[in-house]
Amino acid sequence: MLALGAMLTGGVFERFPALRAAFLEGLCSWAPSWLYCLDERWEKFGNEGRYGLKHLPSFYFRRQCFLSVDPDEELVVDTIGALGDDNIVISTDWPHGDSSFPQALNTFFKIDGMSDASRRKILWDNCARLYNLRA
Repeated sequence: MLALGAMLTGGVFERFPALRAAFLEGLCSWAPSWLYCLDERWEKFGNEGRYGLKHLPSFYFRRQCFLSVDPDEELVVDTIGALGDDNIVISTDWPHGDSSFPQALNTFFKIDGMSDASRRKILWDNCARLYNLRA
């Protein structure tokens, strides 16, 4: 969370617009409130010319960043409602001992309230975009 904030407000994504960054194994449900706070402070205090940000921190997040969802993170539905589904990728947490692998995807598919289109983006399309793979 702090690393994302530092990169978003420190001008990294402004200076390197082709850079993509993934913040993995940290869940995704914290992101809407964090981005709201970063945007609010940027609007209130500006960047005072220090980092040359031309856009809100959330702009750079949407353009260049990805977060992972754990297979049992039901709050992903709320995160999608707040941020959309373009910046979320799946994390099975394999081979760690607390992973639900090999049942991780079965667990993910049991989350209520998520569209098939969002599931496809999270499981494939966004991952392909993050890692520059051909779909």
